[in-house]
Amino acid sequence: MEKYTSRERLLRTFEGKDIDRIATYDIIHNLDLIEFATGTKVTPSNAEDLMCATAGKYLDLIRHFAVPDYEGVKIVKEDDGFTYKYEWWTGHILEKPVIKNVDDVARLVEKDIEKIAGCTAEGKICSRVNNHVNLFYEKFEYFEEVCREYRRITEKLGGTVMLGPEMCQGVSIALFRYGIDWWTYLYHDYPEIALKFIDTYYDYEIKFIEAYAGMEEMPFVCSSGSTGLNDRLMFPYNFFRDVIIPKEKKVIEAFKKHGKYIVYFLDGYKLPILRDFIEAGADAIDPFEPYCAMDVGAFRKTYPETVICQPIDCTQLLPYGTQQQVSRAVIKAIEDAGRRKILIGSTSEVHPETNIENAVTMYETAKNYSL
Repeated sequence: MEKYTSRERLLRTFEGKDIDRIATYDIIHNLDLIEFATGTKVTPSNAEDLMCATAGKYLDLIRHFAVPDYEGVKIVKEDDGFTYKYEWWTGHILEKPVIKNVDDVARLVEKDIEKIAGCTAEGKICSRVNNHVNLFYEKFEYFEEVCREYRRITEKLGGTVMLGPEMCQGVSIALFRYGIDWWTYLYHDYPEIALKFIDTYYDYEIKFIEAYAGMEEMPFVCSSGSTGLNDRLMFPYNFFRDVIIPKEKKVIEAFKKHGKYIVYFLDGYKLPILRDFIEAGADAIDPFEPYCAMDVGAFRKTYPETVICQPIDCTQLLPYGTQQQVSRAVIKAIEDAGRRKILIGSTSEVHPETNIENAVTMYETAKNYSL
């Protein structure tokens, strides 16, 4: 059979055509794996080059791409009272403004709405709606800079394709920034402010999408959000149906207008809302966490034409399992998917606790599987 490039292989996978081998797709956040793949110690000065080389060796598709340009920990204090702690590929909120009651939350959200709207008008990246976990675009000021950076990194990836800048669901941004408790109180006491935040956020997101979705070198894009715990949705189904899905349809329309394939990363339990996202236009569902009742075989029977992404457990199997167990899990996922429309990778990322021999086994098993 003809051998395809990563881009060709991925496009044929999404189109349901014959392929030469199963495609791989992941995030790599493991220094040991990068050093193993390249034979070179990672430093801030060479991290980008080594990351690109590692992705080129193991992956057809990489989710978001960000490497640090510093050693250790970086603390960033914003003028809005938020302080962030960054460590290599990730980050989190270290401090927040003092919030005593829901009125404080309402005032904070109203200030954020004003800031987001201003950034939308100017075509600027807005820190108020970033997750601050290094989703590729967070260090830039303008949308155009993100486009240039995507092209620059794409040229270094050795044929590996990178997803477009990852868009997050508005509610997920709100939960990250304000916390689930305060957001819930706000939505109950000041629903008009909560909904205005969501509307304003999606106005910003659509403007951002319009800045990059026309790039020909970007065939695949991603929208992500926290949808549930291990065994239940994070919000009532009606909230997804009435608030989240209608907004995400606008995102899908913006991407589809430019002919993009859309990967939906729905983090956690999602069985009750899968049909909603697929009918709205999702081309792929990601990830397939076994601990969240995501069974590849059952999904394939119900949704035969939707691409299955990242079905190999990164919480227990990849860190603590054997290579034989990993290989069996990969083969089972491929066969349960009908040997088509599946991208093999971890259920989130190859994180620092992943056994690198298991990670390599996962990728090599997929690549060597005989179709």
